[in-house]
Amino acid sequence: MQLSFLKRSSPYQLAVLIAGSSMGLGLVRELLVLGLLGFTKQNDTLQIYFSIFYTISLTIDALRLSCLNLAGTLSLRRLLLSASLATLPFAASIGLMMSYAAGGLDPSLLGITILGAYLNLLVALLVTYKQKAEAFLAAQLINVLPNFILIPGVVMIYYFSPRDLIAALVTLTAFIPAVQVLLLLALPKTLSLDSEKTPPSLVSSVFIFFYHFSSSLGEQLFQIITRSTFYKFGTGYLSLFSMVVRVYAALRFVLIDSYIGSRLASWKKELAEGQHPLLKLINSAPFALAAALFALTICLKTYNNLSYSAVQIIALLIVGFYFSTLVRIIYFKLNHLDKNIFLVLRFASYELGFAGLAFLLTQEFSQPILALLWVGYIAKPFLQLVFLRKSYEQLGVVE
Repeated sequence: MQLSFLKRSSPYQLAVLIAGSSMGLGLVRELLVLGLLGFTKQNDTLQIYFSIFYTISLTIDALRLSCLNLAGTLSLRRLLLSASLATLPFAASIGLMMSYAAGGLDPSLLGITILGAYLNLLVALLVTYKQKAEAFLAAQLINVLPNFILIPGVVMIYYFSPRDLIAALVTLTAFIPAVQVLLLLALPKTLSLDSEKTPPSLVSSVFIFFYHFSSSLGEQLFQIITRSTFYKFGTGYLSLFSMVVRVYAALRFVLIDSYIGSRLASWKKELAEGQHPLLKLINSAPFALAAALFALTICLKTYNNLSYSAVQIIALLIVGFYFSTLVRIIYFKLNHLDKNIFLVLRFASYELGFAGLAFLLTQEFSQPILALLWVGYIAKPFLQLVFLRKSYEQLGVVE
């Protein structure tokens, strides 16, 4: 019966099943760490290092889009070289900024974290490349590998290295992407080069990564501002926020990224005719506005209580997930169907603008944590959705 289900399932359904299993294990891992450390200052310290991983990983979308632009015109070796020249200094800059905003971190652990985050970006690049080369499920299995390793790793660290728990967990998390890179490189499928296209120079290919990275810089600055604010706000708040955001990101990975990955090999230049259900959501401006205003009412009051704050944060991110889902799918599809530097730069301006607004909030108000979430997870994607709808109209998709 199980074999029959697997045969009938589409790549997207299988990917959701695989990613869903990984997400479940990820939640178990979070509960294990929470059980070991609780909502304590020690856990907050661990989470500030994990925040560096998370913030640097926000470059993954830009990396995948760069890969889609260059795959087929560059060999895999050239693609990895160009990516490394862009991602390694980018990752180092983000790590150093997070350390400064948090008041200083251990240099050795900071270096390990930056190296692990850089390798994690290479994993994302290779997964996208292999998916486009029609090795979708194999790449997806390797992509979800970390949670299958981290759970037994956390247990072993608890028994054998309890005094160096933070250092051991950070080191283990940084080591796993190295294994993933080796496994992905071992997959035999590669893309044949398009003989009709002249391969871009090394400088040009690195520039493509950098201009896509510009679209994620604002979000990364926002995360640095937000997470350092939570870290300084009170004991346990960064641990709470990090746990909720990790669930949020896991759901997005299972439901949205799996969908995007399953379509990379089949998305064509031609646009579908007629009104797709997704487009109806895009056009639902009154519902989107009502959702944004509802979220605003939630963040009008800040409680110095973890339980109350948890309810507020979860409610805000549920609304944010709706906006993020639409923005993420539309933005990927537009970039895949039409290479438009104006679209990328305009998108980047939204990210930077809202990061600047978040910074101003931290300077003008003493307790802006919920307002920060509304700005970054509600207001920003709401306006991005309005902009992307106009881009869809220009391509003749929205009537």
